[in-house]
Amino acid sequence: MIELRTFTEEEYHQFFRHYESDPMMDPSPFHYNKEQISRSYAYNHDGYRDDYVHFGIFQDNQPVGSFQLKRMNREKGVCEFGIILQNDSCKNRGIGTEAIRLGMEAARDLYGMKTLIGDTMGRNKRMIRVFEKLGFQLTERISASFELPDGQKEDRLVYTINLTEENPK
Repeated sequence: MIELRTFTEEEYHQFFRHYESDPMMDPSPFHYNKEQISRSYAYNHDGYRDDYVHFGIFQDNQPVGSFQLKRMNREKGVCEFGIILQNDSCKNRGIGTEAIRLGMEAARDLYGMKTLIGDTMGRNKRMIRVFEKLGFQLTERISASFELPDGQKEDRLVYTINLTEENPK
């Protein structure tokens, strides 16, 4: 069972102790630093912004990911989201898809959002499939907007979904 809920500080540390950056998205290896993670937890969880909400993604009560609703414009009912999974053992198992689906519900039901926006690099075929599976529509392609460590440039793909329409996915 997948659920979204607020991290406790210990769960946040547990998540990052086992986190591995995805080389497709960030080729720099992640190194756990207890003090840095404690500062990050305090920053993300002490209500520093009213337009940002951070959830843990849990499978069978174990932290396996992080999901954020970002830049919430409550007047217009629009926000963006971000998601990271802990490591490769969490990928290709439907965890991210279910977490985004739950995030869509939270954005609509808890925060009154009408539109959810997500983006990815053009090479991230896994995320593109998830967007399509959940009913997101490609609304913008920004050519060569991501610069990779080797100097190459990658397109940014922006996907949008209307949360007020019935979405059977």
